[in-house]
Amino acid sequence: MKKKINYLLFLFIFIVYNNLYATKIEILAKINNRIITNIDLEYRLNLAIELSNIPNEIKFRKQIRQQILNLLIDENLKIQEAEKYGIFISSAEVYTEINRLEQRLRLPKDSLIENFRKKNIPEIVIYNQIRGQLLWNKIVAYRIANNISISNKQTEEALQNFIKSSGESEYNISEIFISTSSNNLENSSEDKIYSIYNKVNSSNFTILAQQFSDGAININNWYRESVLNPEIVKTIRNLQIGDISKPIKTNSGLHIYLLNDKRKTKKIKENETLYNLSQIFFKITDNNVNEIQDIKNKIVNLKKNIKSCYQLEEAIKEEVNSSGGSLGVLSSESLDKRFLEVLRDNLQVGQLSKAIITTEGVHSIMLCEKAKSINIDEIRKNIEQKLRIEKINNAANLLLNSIRQRALIEINSI
Repeated sequence: MKKKINYLLFLFIFIVYNNLYATKIEILAKINNRIITNIDLEYRLNLAIELSNIPNEIKFRKQIRQQILNLLIDENLKIQEAEKYGIFISSAEVYTEINRLEQRLRLPKDSLIENFRKKNIPEIVIYNQIRGQLLWNKIVAYRIANNISISNKQTEEALQNFIKSSGESEYNISEIFISTSSNNLENSSEDKIYSIYNKVNSSNFTILAQQFSDGAININNWYRESVLNPEIVKTIRNLQIGDISKPIKTNSGLHIYLLNDKRKTKKIKENETLYNLSQIFFKITDNNVNEIQDIKNKIVNLKKNIKSCYQLEEAIKEEVNSSGGSLGVLSSESLDKRFLEVLRDNLQVGQLSKAIITTEGVHSIMLCEKAKSINIDEIRKNIEQKLRIEKINNAANLLLNSIRQRALIEINSI
């Protein structure tokens, strides 16, 4: 019996020893007093690829290695900065985010950690990513947001510009952006953007943007033509809803856009009726009668179960061939007559409309709140809030750059 125990002990030590030295541990970066190893990078690559729902290909892993290493460096800097100011997060906050991630990935509750562990992603890798982002949110709130103010002059100028530019085309877009500055050389940036472009589709666009975009994340935001780069407008004008652009080069970097929606706005008029709408949209080909009828049936079934705009947006994520989401607050004059007829036919809040067929496809709209009249004071408040968010995002980027410059960062060749 004693010999058997000794043999098993020897076997255990032999296996552990071999596993330990099977992969040579290399230090890829030093950030102040912390290190990032090749093991850390490989685990984080596994996480990025799993979240993005793309094939785990060696070529793609090589193309994004530097970008993921940069993310790990920033994550370490954010955690160290939080420690410096005594900012902490609770386990409950981390698990709340994990549960949200499970919902987004359509996994059973409390299954993500075990599910990812089987795919060679240790739970500490998931915790660190979530921890880094939550801590950074608190740093921004503590050091920036509480000190940001927007003057009356800034708000009034923005309001007048908004009123003046009303009547333009607006585009709801999501963006993947790769910078050609800082750590990214132009050639490597082009390699990255094209490797992402070859993997991206409408269903994984948001996750890829969250994983790989440089700077502030831009998802489902409305922009008027006058505020967009002319090269970007030229491309987006030719996209259909649900289409993805080829990479576009600007002075700041390279961009890929998903066109979620588009609309033509009307001139703002005081006391005009406003509608806060969401929609689900199905693209059709050549007015196929059977295809249209199938979509109508699908809308009827969705109507039975969906009772709010939030539920509609969740359903869109599950419907592979659909797109849409929030249309924002629209005036009665800016709406297509077919939409307006449905709204005026006693459409209730939280109720999906009947199918609306246009040249672009089949739509079904939902009223998210009761209709109201245009109020310049409300518009002013919304503009002030938007200016505040933009100012916070710009200040947060400047703060992160400042933290990088102060830090002792040593990066080895990867």
